[in-house]
Amino acid sequence: MRDRLRLNRTCATTPVPRPSRLTGVVALAATLAVGLVAAGCGSSSGGTASTATKPFTKAQVLAYGNAICAQGNQKVAAAGKTFAAAGNHAPTHAQFTAYVNTAFAPVIQHQINVIRALGARSADQATITKMLDVAQTDLNHVKSNPALLTGNSHPFANFAKLAHPYGLTRCAANA
Repeated sequence: MRDRLRLNRTCATTPVPRPSRLTGVVALAATLAVGLVAAGCGSSSGGTASTATKPFTKAQVLAYGNAICAQGNQKVAAAGKTFAAAGNHAPTHAQFTAYVNTAFAPVIQHQINVIRALGARSADQATITKMLDVAQTDLNHVKSNPALLTGNSHPFANFAKLAHPYGLTRCAANA
């Protein structure tokens, strides 16, 4: 009698694809975003020693903010491709509204929230707060009227007028 071992594919024998360069960039941006949010969290012990982190410089805010927006842009593009691949080339109003509410708006809201949480120096904080307030207003308009995304004018043009000259060029990049 011959006993033969049968090779079963397990996680140990299954070939693993090598990560692409883009995967590394996305992973880095995600790590930075998580690290920044975590750095802003903490508790105070009421002691005399201060463990507060220093506010970010303008250059740091721009670097992190642009990375956050670049990652968000990739997520929005992927969601749009998935939406189109699902046969939504001529979506109904309900289908497009669902896409905006479940895929588009949450990504943009996350960008706004994370950039807001960065904590800039006081000289820059007022400018950043104003930009993000305008971005929130623009997003609220899109959520209440998703058709704005299909119009001739960019729904985040007001935000872009403030953000792009400041240096946040990856946010609302096509505005």
